[in-house]
Amino acid sequence: MKEFNIRPIGIVKNEVDIEILRYANKDIELDHKRIKSTGHEFNTSEIVIYDEYLECLDGIEDFSHLMIIYWTHKTPDHSRNIKKVHPAGLKSMPIKGIFATRSPVRPNPIALSSARLLERKDNTIIVEGLDAINESPVIDIKPHLPSYDSPLNVKIADWMYAIAEQFKELHENGKDNKESSESPQFDMRSHPCICDDQKL
Repeated sequence: MKEFNIRPIGIVKNEVDIEILRYANKDIELDHKRIKSTGHEFNTSEIVIYDEYLECLDGIEDFSHLMIIYWTHKTPDHSRNIKKVHPAGLKSMPIKGIFATRSPVRPNPIALSSARLLERKDNTIIVEGLDAINESPVIDIKPHLPSYDSPLNVKIADWMYAIAEQFKELHENGKDNKESSESPQFDMRSHPCICDDQKL
């Protein structure tokens, strides 16, 4: 099997040091504390682009959202051999193959996250909603294009909806009633891309 090298083009800077999902005991583990405290809130991150790639940012301000591809650098090498996990680290969920999940534990620990572009400052872009921790190496950045990245009539596994409901419950149980009622919530079934037979 041919191997090749990937060079990071930048690095993530934010205040998040612990992964919300991480390798544990030949599976993945959910950080319940973070889910309860942050829920659906979006973190703000800086992506510092290395000087040699500064020109690659030209024109990026013309887009509102970006696709960030990064390396989950805290994932241990030996975990790359794992083939199946409990989705989202929830033991109540049926075990599924890695390629059917968004697990950070993968043969190649590459993650993809959509983020809203807030501002560019020279070689730094400030984004909202990036699901990456501090010091994550960034592999690539692409503009989000609805015609390519948001197909219509999408079907999602029923257990994925169940995960979203459990996340919502964990977050609500971690807040008092006032804070919970003010927290932004999102139901995947209401998304315009979802196929009609899965909508509410």
